[in-house]
Amino acid sequence: MPDDTQQTIPAVTSSLAGDATPEHHMHLLGRYYSQVEAGRKTIEVRTATARKTAVRVGDTIVFHRQDGSRHLDVIVNRIGRYGSFTELLETEEAARIDPDASPAEQLNNLRAIYPPDKEALGVLAFEFDHRPGRPGVALPMSAEEFVHTLAPHSAYGCLYVRDEHDRPLQLRTVYGSRQWQFPGGTVEPGEDPLTAARRETVEETGLELGHGSPRLLLTHYLRPDPGWPMGGVGFIFDGGQLTPEQLRHIRLDPTEHDLWALHDLAHWQRLMADDSYIRLKAVERARHGQGPTYLATGP
Repeated sequence: MPDDTQQTIPAVTSSLAGDATPEHHMHLLGRYYSQVEAGRKTIEVRTATARKTAVRVGDTIVFHRQDGSRHLDVIVNRIGRYGSFTELLETEEAARIDPDASPAEQLNNLRAIYPPDKEALGVLAFEFDHRPGRPGVALPMSAEEFVHTLAPHSAYGCLYVRDEHDRPLQLRTVYGSRQWQFPGGTVEPGEDPLTAARRETVEETGLELGHGSPRLLLTHYLRPDPGWPMGGVGFIFDGGQLTPEQLRHIRLDPTEHDLWALHDLAHWQRLMADDSYIRLKAVERARHGQGPTYLATGP
């Protein structure tokens, strides 16, 4: 729906190198602009003046909010040509023109804006989608410069495995506070978290697990703290149940872990630090569909 001042800006060709798509500028009242901005309005109606009939499918329309505060660009997907507003509203989906007004209200609004001699020129329905018509604005710094402004984070991938009695398997680390951990570890350059989980599980237990597309049970954000001043994002996948034969073949890497164990959750709670147990419990609840699949721990 146009504004009531009929402001026009002539079509221009983008000055950006390699982009020869014509741009057609149109003003909208605030409420119509908000409908476009929210993705609710996807058809704009205009009379068939010389400037509007110059618009072609594939051209860019730049909508300007009437107060000049904002603008956005879209691509013309289809153009409907009609002899009158009545014919247009009988053919087009009115809710895509003005989702907050009935067809009768829209007809009254259009005829209040355009006098009969303008309607007699014919009317146009510009259908547009949400693809951008213009290239994006350049970032204020290079990608390399931007990366240096980000807080450092690491990523890890783990497999959550149990025995035939559904008791979780964990490994006791030889480092630091000797915490209990799922098989898995830090993502290395060129890896994704699932690949890291599989590789680390082989290195830590000797077992090849996590085949196919295991379900992601929990995404874990570990806040930085004084002991480890780097945040981390973890992805814990369902590694399934281990058979007694697989358990017999576990071989620890003594440079990383010195003990593996299977316990129910109540027993694990007595052995583990609070944050580590909270993660274990969250994984188990998520596995049963009883809780959120995101957890943040740390200070």
